[in-house]
Amino acid sequence: MHYGDNPTKTYKQTVLPYAHDTDPIVTSLHKGNHVLFWDPEVHKSCIAYDRTIKQQCHWLNNNDIWEDPFRITSIVKLNIYINDIKRQGVVKPMLLYHDGKEKFGLHTGENRMRSTECLSELIRFKSFITTHKQHADQFKHLESIKNFEQFVGKCKTPVGTKYLFKFTDSDAPYGIFWYEYDSDKTRAVTPSYKWCEKVMRNYLKANNITFTPEWFDTVVDWKLYE
Repeated sequence: MHYGDNPTKTYKQTVLPYAHDTDPIVTSLHKGNHVLFWDPEVHKSCIAYDRTIKQQCHWLNNNDIWEDPFRITSIVKLNIYINDIKRQGVVKPMLLYHDGKEKFGLHTGENRMRSTECLSELIRFKSFITTHKQHADQFKHLESIKNFEQFVGKCKTPVGTKYLFKFTDSDAPYGIFWYEYDSDKTRAVTPSYKWCEKVMRNYLKANNITFTPEWFDTVVDWKLYE
């Protein structure tokens, strides 16, 4: 994995376009070493991800789960996220990467892929695809994203939205490692690690439960366990 010296930076969608030397997407392209594309309908079968819902259930039921609080966070978020998708659909575009393998890797969107196991209607996803210039010809049928103005246009966020990016470096197989933005539409599904660990501990104290795939599709009022 490659990172620059200062990989996480904040950008506010206030004045567009950014000057060339401060535009985060221009920065991520590393003077042409990397390219970024937009695909509005990547099929879920083209995306690789780890830890299916069944695997999550097996881990929850058979391990000391408190040895991995980060994973607990993902599980709480998935339960919240599945029910949020039912309410408003998928909001944030995925960030996929291509490093020469058959399937895309995921930088953002693992819980979206797990959600497809419960929500059969989730088949195609709006996605950014980051890769090295040597693979650019494979995606020449797609729109090339070359600046921040194009990027936020695809995200359809209001003016003033704050974005966070983690960039790689010029030798990496792709240009962006992660991105996030602050939005009322997504805030409910992005609680903190500490909050997720706290509510899960309290939930398990109050409920004697064996986790099943159906549990993830059950509405839990997590505020009761704060």
